[in-house]
Amino acid sequence: MLPCTSRFHHLAKKSHPETNRMRQSVGYALSLLIGAPAVLGAQGFGIYELGACGMARAGTGVAAPCADGSAIFFNPAGLAGLKGWHVSGGGTFIKAVGNFTSDSTLAKTDLDNPWIPLPSVYIAYGSSQKWGAGVGVFFPYGLETRWPLSFDGRFTGYDNIIRNIYIQPSLAYQVTPWLSLGAGLDIVNGHVELNQRLDLSQQLIPLPGLPLGTTFAQFGIAPGTDFANAHLEASHTKVTGGHFGAIVKVNDRVSFGARYLMHATIDYAGTATFSQVPTGVIIPTTVTVGTRTIQAGTNLDALLDTLGVFAVLLPNQNVTTTISNPEQLVFGVSYKPMAGWTLYGDYQLTWWAKRFAALPINFSNAATPSLLLNTYYQNASDFRLGAEWVKNAKLTLRGGYLYNTAAAPPETVTPLLPEGARNELTAGAGVALSPKWSVDFAYQFIKQNDRRGRTRDISGATADQLQALNNGLYSFSAHLVGLSLAYTF
Repeated sequence: MLPCTSRFHHLAKKSHPETNRMRQSVGYALSLLIGAPAVLGAQGFGIYELGACGMARAGTGVAAPCADGSAIFFNPAGLAGLKGWHVSGGGTFIKAVGNFTSDSTLAKTDLDNPWIPLPSVYIAYGSSQKWGAGVGVFFPYGLETRWPLSFDGRFTGYDNIIRNIYIQPSLAYQVTPWLSLGAGLDIVNGHVELNQRLDLSQQLIPLPGLPLGTTFAQFGIAPGTDFANAHLEASHTKVTGGHFGAIVKVNDRVSFGARYLMHATIDYAGTATFSQVPTGVIIPTTVTVGTRTIQAGTNLDALLDTLGVFAVLLPNQNVTTTISNPEQLVFGVSYKPMAGWTLYGDYQLTWWAKRFAALPINFSNAATPSLLLNTYYQNASDFRLGAEWVKNAKLTLRGGYLYNTAAAPPETVTPLLPEGARNELTAGAGVALSPKWSVDFAYQFIKQNDRRGRTRDISGATADQLQALNNGLYSFSAHLVGLSLAYTF
């Protein structure tokens, strides 16, 4: 259901116009659901707060990772030189706050996100001065967005979750006193859960004798009439790609580091299910639609069932697609200007454009054509600055600042992920509880630049036409709280 023609390239063979009409309806609804991870896949979809120590200094440390095992993510080469066992676990709690202000009504709709936990666990072991190994479990990509059902953007997506769990065994070796190398293998579990309302006014009427493209709106159904809920759930686990790092220690004060996380291509398989949402509409007058006469007093919900809207056009079915998490390349430096102080600077490039040029979508229902979704994402850059002060043997203080460029271009700022450029501040502390136990705390504030965007999609639109659809302003910020507990023995 949804708009009557698709903005996607159809790969199916030609068939009868009425069959194509049904295919376009069902295909467009499902393609929005499956395509949502690509829309979600922007700069804000990447997660870097994967350890409270690193989080407190704005994610810096590729040249000198924290000694709690989190080097498995921040730079595997940092495992070299560890002594004994290092076990740490914790999580980051994210609370996004935001709203959309409509141009036409000036009405403001607030995001409805709860506090979202993202756990991480690292286990590392230094068998000698040169060798180090470990395994980590973390979430470098993921997102959750919730909007109230009163929001016009519910027809694009109102409750959307994407999670990617990485399990990464890693190994590091100190080649020389000044050079360490590390690598890891990524085992990725991806899970997508998306929800969307369907607008009856945009639904094609599945009756013969009507001009191609005739919708319910042409017979008096008001825009914004919910008649169905679409739900998608898909997952897959795959061994894919690797993670490589290097650290060059120039002297006791200066180090350089780099890491490269390969892309992860995940073949999702899942189901799309459709449930009817009562409209409560009663046809007020007798009307002729094509070759059929609909009597006054007819219940619209019963009519939709009679027309086969759910049995024929929107049957529950299997869906598959392939989505790629992009590569990350990070360079950094650490510098100790004086005793107890360390300064950090990192730069990160993420190849969103390379991995979201196109997205194929395949359906199990023979009436639904295969689709190809074209996207417009841009590569994103992160600039990070951090500082750490070891006050004494029991207390370490940290802080930082980072700036992210936007991956979503102006034509793809939607309710699924209305992301933009961001300024972020961080602060935190590490406390030694005993010779073996320590705890790290971190807080991060994110302020995203206000950005114009839209609440609806129109089929067949070009990039310029999509940008012209922008109908309001998205404003967002977020609070993040991190906690990690570490044990060394």
